[in-house]
Amino acid sequence: MDDYLDVKMDIFEHTGQRARLRRTLTISGLIEEILKEFDDISQDSLEKYAIYLKGVDQPLSKRATVTDLDLQPQDELVFEYKHHTILENLLPEQYANLIEEKSGKTFTIQWQPAVIGRPTAEAEHNMMLAVDVQYIPDGMTISRRHAQITYADDHYYIEPLTENNPIFVNSKEIPFETRKEINNQDRLTFGKHDVSMTFTTQQSTKPAPHGTKSQPIPPVSSQHFQSKSESTPQPPPPVPSQPPATPINVSNVDVILSEAIAPHLIVEHATDEKRIGEHIDIVTYPFVLGRILPVLASENGVSRRHAEINFDPQTKTYTITDLQSTNGVTIEGNAILPSTPYEIKVDSHIGLGPEVLLKFGV
Repeated sequence: MDDYLDVKMDIFEHTGQRARLRRTLTISGLIEEILKEFDDISQDSLEKYAIYLKGVDQPLSKRATVTDLDLQPQDELVFEYKHHTILENLLPEQYANLIEEKSGKTFTIQWQPAVIGRPTAEAEHNMMLAVDVQYIPDGMTISRRHAQITYADDHYYIEPLTENNPIFVNSKEIPFETRKEINNQDRLTFGKHDVSMTFTTQQSTKPAPHGTKSQPIPPVSSQHFQSKSESTPQPPPPVPSQPPATPINVSNVDVILSEAIAPHLIVEHATDEKRIGEHIDIVTYPFVLGRILPVLASENGVSRRHAEINFDPQTKTYTITDLQSTNGVTIEGNAILPSTPYEIKVDSHIGLGPEVLLKFGV
């Protein structure tokens, strides 16, 4: 086997880069090499960067090598800021959306600051763009950096980012360089062509620490995230009323990502015996299971993208979906249909192919 692997990489706006990687190179080492090569990328902290398989919203393990990850020549890698979302730090009832009135399009607030506007040629701006209005009615009348939504002290706020294109909350204009608390069912209007959206959240309205009047904007620490529609958790289609898998008769358990123990899977059986007992932490949704994970990299009966786990904050249920895998998925030994979500509960046993058995827990 060749000691090197040739792959294609996107490094921020430097797309389509060709890279020749030594198979013993770790992802952490690759990040260091990229920072040495591209002097226009800030090198103040390695922790804020990550490498992803294109189309997969899970970072590759920094301790894993190219061989551990079973990377192939057709794989495309993406180097960018590490994805984080405020959904990881909120209770389900605190999640928020913006619903555009004319099109009905829903934008989920996944990170902060969540920028409202249109794409630019700047990669960092596009990563923060949570509400891309370019394709909604009159969206081109909205400034590229029109406003941003932030979350602090259990409250959501909206802040104008442009002085010449107004924002209205319930028909009242918000002055530039101030922020305004927004609550469930508030109507937000952008620009002079009245592009309107309804802000929705399940969180009950509470008095803000300093009232609800417009306030000068305090410093807000930016966190960098990629804006991808496919990374937004979507409620799964209805679970079949009579799935082949038999549900476990246990009570539903509320799962909150901010708790000390996050949702996880425990390897109960695998061909690689040293992996038995290892935990797979579920850190984002959808969470893809397959040989892209180091713990499953040597499992030949598991597809690279075998299944995915999702969480619906409204119903507080977890589901697993077979991603058209070669060897299928089972729940408690019963096969499930591909491309169809099935509910999983605490202590559910999930089979990936003929050899791998995982137990779901929180």
